[in-house]
Amino acid sequence: MNRRSGVLVLSGALLLTSCATTEEPDPAEVSAESTAEAEANGSPRLIAAAQAGLGRASSFGFTEAGFVTAEVAESYRDLLEGNSLAGEDPDVEVTPASCAEPLAAVDFSPLLLGQDTVRADFFAESFSGAGSLELAELADDQDAEQVQAHRDNVRQLLESCADTEFTLDGIDYELSITEPETESSQERSISYSWERTGEGTTFAQILFTQVNDDIIMVSFTGGKEAASAEFTSIAEAISAETAAALEETP
Repeated sequence: MNRRSGVLVLSGALLLTSCATTEEPDPAEVSAESTAEAEANGSPRLIAAAQAGLGRASSFGFTEAGFVTAEVAESYRDLLEGNSLAGEDPDVEVTPASCAEPLAAVDFSPLLLGQDTVRADFFAESFSGAGSLELAELADDQDAEQVQAHRDNVRQLLESCADTEFTLDGIDYELSITEPETESSQERSISYSWERTGEGTTFAQILFTQVNDDIIMVSFTGGKEAASAEFTSIAEAISAETAAALEETP
């Protein structure tokens, strides 16, 4: 499989990047672009914490998983940085217009932070879609500002842009964003789920957590289950296991 296929799988949870992609993630393909722990992108500390999170994911049936290589991670960064609405594309229309900027900016990944990042993807036979676990260690004040800006964008969407419409690449989409009920501390975490209809319907759920200088993001994308309360609990369990591992090795 070529690198682009791997990037398409990685971009599944993005709201506004590669929206027209309807390709379902294939665990066999991801395995070809994933790598063993020894070759994974990231420090031994983050990799070990991610392994702990993946172990928790496996207890819910997500038994197929793999880390992404540095090459694929870099391609994903390029995809994020090169695809933004942010009011710069005259062919993109967002209604309400005030939601255009936060909607574009919400496509955020811990892979954009610092020098120490890691990502792993995981799959279950019972779920038509994919899960991902991303970790990053904040390197400086600029990273901290990016994290705060992301949290502010998510909060603005939840409070003011719960229902939006946008046109991208000639395709009309409707988007609904909601805040799942979680047990996670709101000081440490922010969570949102979305349903996007256009060419088919896609569901997703993202849990974004900060523990000291570490960032943990658990996301699911795919069928209706991805935005369910059951998957909220799964995301929290994976995040908690990962955070515990990080705190054990500061």
